[in-house]
Amino acid sequence: MTNNIIEQAKRGLEGFAIGGYHTSGNFSKYREDYYKYFGDPDDETRKYAIAAFTCMLGTWETGSLQIFQPIQEWEENKKWSTNPLDQKRFYRFKDYLYALLAHHEQIEKEFPYMYEDIVLFLIKIELNQGIRYEEWFPEHNPNLFQRLREEILIPKQHLVDKRSHRKFLLKEIGIEPFFESDQFR
Repeated sequence: MTNNIIEQAKRGLEGFAIGGYHTSGNFSKYREDYYKYFGDPDDETRKYAIAAFTCMLGTWETGSLQIFQPIQEWEENKKWSTNPLDQKRFYRFKDYLYALLAHHEQIEKEFPYMYEDIVLFLIKIELNQGIRYEEWFPEHNPNLFQRLREEILIPKQHLVDKRSHRKFLLKEIGIEPFFESDQFR
C-alpha cells in the first residue's frame, strides 16, 4: 500500500519542476489519504505523503486547484457541475491538519523546505480568503484552527519572510530540476 502512496504522490507532482504549484497537483483524480502517512516509518512514504500535502496547499494558495473545500462549497459546486470528479468528496482538511499537528516537529526537522511552504501557504490562504478558517470551515471544530495557530502558525510566522530558493525544495522532494537556475553546481 505504501508503494501506491509514493506512486500516486509522484503523479500529483508531475509538472512541478516546470511550473511549481501552478502546474502540478493532479490530486483530484486520486483519493489517497496522504495524511495517514505523515508519521510512516518508511522515509520515502513519509516524504511523498508530506510532499503531496505541500503541493495540495500550494495549488490552493496559487488558485490553480482547491483540494480542500468546506462542505457547503462542495455541495454547491457538486450541484452545478457535470464533471464526475466533482461528485466525489474532496479531501477533508481537518484530517490533514490533525496529522500536521501530530507530526509538525518531525516534519520541520526532516523536511524544512516543505515545512516552510506549508506554513507559508496556511497563513496566506486564510489571508487571501479574508475570513478565518473557523468561519470558512464551520463543520470543523474551531479548536483545531486555534491549535494550528498556537502551535505552528504564530511561532513559525517568520518562515513567511524567509522563502528559500526553490532548488532546495526540489532537492528535498527528489524532483529533477528543469531550469538551469534550479541546478546545484
